[in-house]
Amino acid sequence: MPASAHLIPRSRLKWIPNHLRLAHEYCFFLHDEGVRLLAEYEKERAHIVSFKFKNKVEARTFRKISKKEDTIAAMRSLGYEVEVRRVILNTITLAMVSDCLHHTYEALRCLEKRKVVVALNLFRKPLTDNLLYLSWMLGDEDNFYSAFTMNSPSGITPSILKKRRSEILASALQHTALTSIMDADFINETLFDQTDSSGFQLLFQHAVHLVTVQKVALRTTSENFNFIFKNHTDDDLYELVYYSLPRIFLYLLHVIFGLFKRIAVPDTGSEDAFRVRSVLGLRLVESEKYEVVIGKILTQLPLKCPNCSSPLKITAHNAARLVLSESFRCTKCRHVQPFPFSWIF
Repeated sequence: MPASAHLIPRSRLKWIPNHLRLAHEYCFFLHDEGVRLLAEYEKERAHIVSFKFKNKVEARTFRKISKKEDTIAAMRSLGYEVEVRRVILNTITLAMVSDCLHHTYEALRCLEKRKVVVALNLFRKPLTDNLLYLSWMLGDEDNFYSAFTMNSPSGITPSILKKRRSEILASALQHTALTSIMDADFINETLFDQTDSSGFQLLFQHAVHLVTVQKVALRTTSENFNFIFKNHTDDDLYELVYYSLPRIFLYLLHVIFGLFKRIAVPDTGSEDAFRVRSVLGLRLVESEKYEVVIGKILTQLPLKCPNCSSPLKITAHNAARLVLSESFRCTKCRHVQPFPFSWIF
């Protein structure tokens, strides 16, 4: 894989092992796509639910009830249950996605500073809590809404979700464009299986707790505290984190995208660009061969360097640049030129 797509300044990548820098930039690309979606939907007020009162009497009744109770109660009392449902689901989606992205941003920044244990603490909530609730909303909206509105909080506790985790993840995955790329078992085992040596659960538990003894798979070694004596210059934790994080982040962002589509349907070009760039990014992280695919996409465009007029050559480095940072570097004069890769779609 190419060493970097130059999405992130080199000064921020100096602590990331060279061969994992593209994986880190890809995860940041996905995070930034989530932030962009959130910002655009909020700016356009797409989450706001509008409706018209039947008459002036109904409008006065609404204002009277909302002053004593709240807007949701007033809408329900007047029979606007469909609109209430959309208000609640939209509000939860934006708030939970925002919380998720705040945590993942700080976690990724901690990885850039060799604060790996702190990063694992920050990843734990969005990847094991937020992601599961977001998946539930995407995969079975009716069931989630019923539990949230009629049996909360006892009906939405982590212990309840634990029994349905495989079902929730499998159902949500079917509502994404990733069914040919990953399966629900991989997501479930990577995030929740305590015996998975390449998964996150052992890392999360040891990052949160100084001593773990109840589960054999998580047991603290003799005369030790979890991660307290860990040498910060070791790369093994980075290897474990980036072994699965790109695919987990890809699933997370496609779940978020699916929920935003229910708030307001995006145009086809924007959806295609998100899908293609996010999937191609993963392929580039896992293999160099997909620069050929990108080359095929660009064959219809006679692209030349504006500085020396040399034809654009698709190298592994330029493939990563085009997908993640929408730029390319001339292989002859090394001039860097912006290129709106999303525009193709």
